[in-house]
Amino acid sequence: MGQRSSAAAGAAALVAVLMGAFVAGGTVAAVPATFAAPDVLEPAKSALRLKQFADAAGRLAKDPLAADPRAQYLLGSLYLAGLGVGEDVQRAQTLFAAAAAKGEPRAAYALAALAAHATPADEAAARTWLAKAAAAGHPDAARLQQAGQLPLQVDPRALATEPAVTLSMTIAAARRGDVDTLATLWPLLPKDASDAFRRSVLHHAAESGATESVRWLVKHDTRVDAIDAQGITPLMLAATAESADAMDALLQSKAHVAAVDALGNSALFYAARRGRVAQAERLVAAGLDPKLRNAGGWSAVDYSVQSKQDAVTTYLVQQGAQPARRHSTGAGSGSRPSGPILRSSAGDAYAGWPDVALAASRSDPAMLKSALARGGDPEATTAAGQPALHVAIASSSPATVGVLLAAGASPTRPDRAGHTPLGVAVSQASKDIVLILLERGANPNEHGASDSTPFTTAVRRGDAGIVQMLLGHGAKADTGKGDEAPLVLATLRGDAATASLLLRAGAGPEMTDATGHTALWHAACRDDAAVLALLLGVGANVNAAAADGITPIACAAARGNDAAFEKLLRANADVRARSQSGDTLLMLAARGNHAVIVRRLVALRVGLDAQNTFGDTALILASQAGAGDVVDLLMQAGAKTTLRNRDGVAAADAAAARGFDAVAARIRSG
Repeated sequence: MGQRSSAAAGAAALVAVLMGAFVAGGTVAAVPATFAAPDVLEPAKSALRLKQFADAAGRLAKDPLAADPRAQYLLGSLYLAGLGVGEDVQRAQTLFAAAAAKGEPRAAYALAALAAHATPADEAAARTWLAKAAAAGHPDAARLQQAGQLPLQVDPRALATEPAVTLSMTIAAARRGDVDTLATLWPLLPKDASDAFRRSVLHHAAESGATESVRWLVKHDTRVDAIDAQGITPLMLAATAESADAMDALLQSKAHVAAVDALGNSALFYAARRGRVAQAERLVAAGLDPKLRNAGGWSAVDYSVQSKQDAVTTYLVQQGAQPARRHSTGAGSGSRPSGPILRSSAGDAYAGWPDVALAASRSDPAMLKSALARGGDPEATTAAGQPALHVAIASSSPATVGVLLAAGASPTRPDRAGHTPLGVAVSQASKDIVLILLERGANPNEHGASDSTPFTTAVRRGDAGIVQMLLGHGAKADTGKGDEAPLVLATLRGDAATASLLLRAGAGPEMTDATGHTALWHAACRDDAAVLALLLGVGANVNAAAADGITPIACAAARGNDAAFEKLLRANADVRARSQSGDTLLMLAARGNHAVIVRRLVALRVGLDAQNTFGDTALILASQAGAGDVVDLLMQAGAKTTLRNRDGVAAADAAAARGFDAVAARIRSG
């Protein structure tokens, strides 16, 4: 590979080395601790082992862990991998440097690897950091230093053994324009692979303005007009990049210029908000009308005015666009416009709007009735194709909504972007309008191609009142799949009230999210007693597990969730279940130093000396973590101290190798 691809392979390798142990279910070395002291990093490590990366990042970044060199190292690894946080190599390097300055050998080794595979490589810095890592006791650094080699000269394909890491590596390569590594990893991804926000690799390449990656992906049959969870296309994201080249590549590939997101925004809106004049010019030249408005009545020039992008505003005004709303000069970026401008002889901001639509935007029932009495059409649309009913809903006016419906406006007619009136009302939490629409025959199960159902939206918002209202009008409690599963959404919010409504309405407790986890699994991992009790009460499967084999009670054991563990135990959860890597509940609890759960499992006589696929026993894992209390419990129960894992390491060896000398001595003397 060339210089750029070599650098990418090194970075990808470093990501895998730093994160692979957590993703694959292995263990990570820790620094010395006192004999019985629990590892303060264990909650974050547990989250990492269970792939709850955002949770782990949040824990590691908070005091008092934020100043701990081990936490800095792990958080840096997350930033480098882009797991749970945005990929940020500079932030990772800063964290590694802080950790290395406090003597963390793994951080020094990481800095050596990054320097060795930078573009261009900084061999002097790499050797300096490698020497510091070796001096601090990093065995690989010492071996490489003795051999005169630099770290992580590997083929990225050898690292792509886990889908989540493979996708992260591929996205990182695409964003930095590393086509060689992108081409190497691309065949290992499933078709149409996407991240947690349903953004494809092309979305990420377009957003970063990586033109070569965009061209390569388009050439290799990537969907040019793929949409993410918010209906956003790669073209829209490319319109925000500093350079227009990536957007040009998409336009040349016949990307759908007129596509709009879930709010009715086209790519021109995205360019306007970010002040990208070149992109705006190309989009208008490609046929986008700068005067068109979104679902809220905004035009692209409204976005540029609000975000103070004067150059784009000037250009769009020259193209005939005019701001449709007055903007507050002292408001922040999230401010809303003060209201519509009335028709005037000096420039009509609502040119092309019929009187009915204009009256609907005014939230004035009397004016609307007058317009209808003069022969106005209740199904009238704005110049942008927005029905008057949608205008009234966006204005949060139940009275004008009622007037339009009484005059014959359809309660189910979608706007040009496919948004139904009910979907818009639910997203705005307009309870009165939701009720009016339902009573007029709106279907709570209908939705646009890029939208969630109104019911799913209500559950996601945690609006139990609207959820109950929709259920009463025929909403299906089991609507939605994967990450749209309502019961899972309610559980993730810890929303027992909504979960109870769903279960009473017939929601199936066995529906899973996109990763294959049930609501019960999430409740156990969150230690949510209220939701857990609800789910157990309706007979949810206590042993349901995703592909990794981690059952609800296993997650509770790994997290040290004592209350959830006991509830599941009383519900006859299988205490002998194993994960895909062969970990037992006892191993998971022992590694986390969760003495209460370990004591309970020991009393149940569950495979005290069982070994996982790595050959580790509960005692070896507890020793690796320096979990002195758990080591005591296991030895008192008769755990064998002489068993060795596949690397030939026994419990005492594991403790000593990680500096837990007191634990090692206790094992040898026992």
